Amino acid sequence: MAKIACAMSGGVDSSVTAALLIEGGHEVFGFTLKLHESPGCGSDTHMADAKRVADHLGIGHEAIDARAEFASLVVDPFVSQYLAGKTPNPCVTCNRTIKFGLLRKIAAQKGFDFLATGHYARLEGEAGARKLLKASFYPKDQSYFLAPREAGVFDNVLFPLGGLKKSEVREIAAQKELPVAQKGESQDICFVQNGQLAGFLAGKMPESRPGKIVDTSGRVLGGHRGVEFFTVGQRRGLGIAYSEPLYVIAIDAESSTVTVGARGEAFHSGLTATDSFFTRETPEIFRSSVKIRSTAAEVPCEVRREGANVAVFFDAKQFGVAPGQLAVFYDGEEVIGSAWITGAVA
Repeated sequence: MAKIACAMSGGVDSSVTAALLIEGGHEVFGFTLKLHESPGCGSDTHMADAKRVADHLGIGHEAIDARAEFASLVVDPFVSQYLAGKTPNPCVTCNRTIKFGLLRKIAAQKGFDFLATGHYARLEGEAGARKLLKASFYPKDQSYFLAPREAGVFDNVLFPLGGLKKSEVREIAAQKELPVAQKGESQDICFVQNGQLAGFLAGKMPESRPGKIVDTSGRVLGGHRGVEFFTVGQRRGLGIAYSEPLYVIAIDAESSTVTVGARGEAFHSGLTATDSFFTRETPEIFRSSVKIRSTAAEVPCEVRREGANVAVFFDAKQFGVAPGQLAVFYDGEEVIGSAWITGAVA
């Protein structure tokens, strides 16, 4: 029997995770992180749901106020990246710094053998050589968001849902009469209320710096109120009229210029990236497959490494290569590395 700290967000996935671990005969204790004041995951409402589930399961539960850490490690960098004309992924940052950073450290300090979460992914192998694998049910796979940036981060981690479908998780929740069995999915960015990203950014930014919207030849098509309100690949909300749909091709924060073009101009043959981490030894040039954002299809590519920097060349051009997003590399089922995208290759 292992002593397991279970991250309980108040949702159905983490609740079923706790229930399955108890069913397996383990000693389970729930931890919920208060992250912000918005209604999403990490709020008081979700914390109350987690406590209700813990009481229903008959296990101990502790709420941890992590608002200061979440603001400095997740929210502030998120805002700064938008100001720099990039498209950040706060869920990746939260996993790395909060769930498998702060909470993992707390669990170890309190003497727990493992930290378990409700992520849909799988782990294989012994400590020191743990492999992160895709979930068995690909539509719910969350391995992209979990790509590690350091060795050993998953040595004492469990993902009990990695082999299950979402429908099966729902069935288990209903069978065990969990209070959150019918609860809906969380929104993508938990700290942005009602999905109003523009409003959130406007409230966090210093005075915006207006600039120009130009086409790929440099012709001025209009103006904008700040680069932070745009992202590469965006089509709607550009604020300009044109004879055909236009997409954001590039963002230059220094000159406050947003470049737009036809959809075909938003496809690129590769990308550059930095701050790479690979879980295994690789040659300087090797074949892999890559996801350039969480919702993108995985595509075959060639990877060229030079220190912490990588250049990636797709077998087929890809749409919307966005600086600030994470490129995650796969070898079949296994996540073998990641790097933050810095630019697109024409």
